[in-house]
Amino acid sequence: MSDTNDDRTPDDGDENGQNPFEQMFGMVFGPGGQGFPGASGQAGGMPLDPSMLQGMLGQLQGMFSGGDSSAAAQRVIEQSVPTPDPAISADLERNSTDAFRLAELWLERVIDPVSGVGEPRALNRAAWAKGSLDEWRRLADPVRRNMSESMVESLTEQLPPEMAQLMAGAGQMLTSMSQSMFSIQIGEAVASLSGAVLSGTEFGLPLFGSSPVLVEANLPGAAAEMDVDPTQLRIWLAARELAHLWLFAKNPWLKGHVETALAKYAAGVQVDLSRMQNLSPGTDPAEMQRMAEELRSGMLAPATTAAQKEALTALENLLSVIAGWSDVVVHAACEALEDRDAIREALRSRLASESEAEAAFAAHIGFSLRPRRLRDAAALFTFLEQKSGAEARDAVFDHPDTLPTTQDLDDPLGYDERRQSDWASDSSLDEALERILREADGPDTPSDRSDD
Repeated sequence: MSDTNDDRTPDDGDENGQNPFEQMFGMVFGPGGQGFPGASGQAGGMPLDPSMLQGMLGQLQGMFSGGDSSAAAQRVIEQSVPTPDPAISADLERNSTDAFRLAELWLERVIDPVSGVGEPRALNRAAWAKGSLDEWRRLADPVRRNMSESMVESLTEQLPPEMAQLMAGAGQMLTSMSQSMFSIQIGEAVASLSGAVLSGTEFGLPLFGSSPVLVEANLPGAAAEMDVDPTQLRIWLAARELAHLWLFAKNPWLKGHVETALAKYAAGVQVDLSRMQNLSPGTDPAEMQRMAEELRSGMLAPATTAAQKEALTALENLLSVIAGWSDVVVHAACEALEDRDAIREALRSRLASESEAEAAFAAHIGFSLRPRRLRDAAALFTFLEQKSGAEARDAVFDHPDTLPTTQDLDDPLGYDERRQSDWASDSSLDEALERILREADGPDTPSDRSDD
């Protein structure tokens, strides 16, 4: 990176007012593309012909891809997962299985069990990262599409007129390049998360389908950090994992509802193409690998528009409701654990804040999955349970319309009253609509009239 560019703001060009894509092509053709054959004025860059431009883009594409994009992401995971990461021993597998069995017995006392849950799995970091990769790729696909479209559209808009025709067929190449780049970003992001994650549903979604998962490689370190007994932490996490899976199995619409909220937010994530700004004219082509690494890190801008922020709030609220319900349920189920209050408080703090790994994930992928209002949601479920029993607590997930809103998390005591008011309003609207439809049919027919 050139020292002369270090003090630029993200929205500035260079001293000649160049935009980021002019910077990229300035490496090859000089400022304004004057080195391009046929451009007016003195050639300021390397005297390349059109095929050389295609070769440059091909080189960039090759650096971002390695054939199959999923395989490239898997290779990145293998290289980036925090070490040491030993294989899970038979003893650890047995401890994990025993924890799930006990947790299942305890959970059945406070919620109805659900069939169809898979066999429990004990994983190390690499296994968690590789096993969840495809699901992360699917969830992040709206961001990938944004990246691809933004790169193609911006490049098309910013090219000098002399190059527009030449680049007309380069859209597919850029799309492939951005897809490969994003797959690598996902691999790096998931690898960073693998160093701290404790279970398969920790982020509010069943990343491993119906299989309950514990990341045994991270459990001892987490227990030491929380200053709690690792065996008790393992049982609590197993209970939370089963509670989440039972919740999603009992309410099949819920998973799609979370994914819709995530997709709505992810679709608004913007690509920050000013990252290319620091690639000054005259950069040695041998440094193209460094350029690829620079582009991969932090290209996704944080939420700035009102629509993005609204979508982010809706997503965080929904994740908080799921986490708050499981918090209350698991606390009740794990009554026999001496450390249950300490574990609960430590996990609440952990879920409400963003770790360095999660910050890196958000920088690479464009979003994080934080239940920031977990405590408020837990207060709501506790109130419902104390007032009307476990049925009222669990009935929150009977329908999307009964899910708590921001107002409900602000004022849990008014949740029931607001729902009754909403239902009464809906009933009134239904009655009004029925009257309107009757009136639209016209006067009563003779057969509808009374005899008198």
